[in-house]
Amino acid sequence: MALMDRFDKVHGGWIALLGVVILSPDALLLRLIEADDFTTAFWRLGFLALALLLVALWNGAKKGKGIVQSIRPSGFEMLTGLFYGGTCTLFMFSVRNTDAANTLIIIAATPLLAGLIGVFIFKRAQPMRTWVASVVVFVALLSLFSAGFGGANALGDMLALGAAICMAGYFNLLGVKPEIDAIKGMLFGSFIVTLVLLPMAAPLSPIGMDWVWLLAMGFWVLPVSFLMISYASRKIPAAEVSLIMLNEAIFGSFLVWLFVSEVPDDMTLISGTVVITTLVLHSLLGLRASKRARADAKARAAA
Repeated sequence: MALMDRFDKVHGGWIALLGVVILSPDALLLRLIEADDFTTAFWRLGFLALALLLVALWNGAKKGKGIVQSIRPSGFEMLTGLFYGGTCTLFMFSVRNTDAANTLIIIAATPLLAGLIGVFIFKRAQPMRTWVASVVVFVALLSLFSAGFGGANALGDMLALGAAICMAGYFNLLGVKPEIDAIKGMLFGSFIVTLVLLPMAAPLSPIGMDWVWLLAMGFWVLPVSFLMISYASRKIPAAEVSLIMLNEAIFGSFLVWLFVSEVPDDMTLISGTVVITTLVLHSLLGLRASKRARADAKARAAA
């Protein structure tokens, strides 16, 4: 049996969890790199663009497409790519300007932000549980922002919110336009952001292990994790993917604490507990509603 055939038989939940595990060291690797922020962002996105270019060309070759046809994005793929590039860039600057736990907790709220964007921009209806969870998470994040307002973490916290909004936009576009080729979009976004960052970067300044960490992020952590999570989202309900992705906040914060001894403050722990608990309950209720809807559909079909 071919590798892809075996991969197709794996439950989407395991694929999503593997993607989250691969993504979890991202914040730690950003902490370990000594190069300046713009140089780190430049190489992180540049290596990612190169990795995605190779994947896009490989996919195109399998379908008998030429080089240009394999990588040329549509208009919606361009927009998707800009959201993805914004997510990767703002996440990096956030981790470098606030506690890693703060960034990961704020990013964890992405599913609710995606739901709200779906309501106000794409006119999608949302169940009452989403509105209730949104209010609770909003209050928790407001407490987190208030605790760091005017302090060293304020900028990083706001950048994390920007990253979460960009990620929410990215997932909404993929949901509204299933014909979008995520690889082409991610390639376009990472390439454009790399060009924008070039004038502000010092490309030859990284030394020693910096290159190892940058290569690891660009060629493994970012492309493999996002491709796995995107693939899993086509096999299992969005609520289940959201529930699994919450593990990044836990795994990522644990790795940063373990290797660089960065301990979250009390407000971060309290807000993080509220956010994650709320999102877990929201996802579990979503899964139960999804199963009930499928059971009702089967009953109607059998009648």
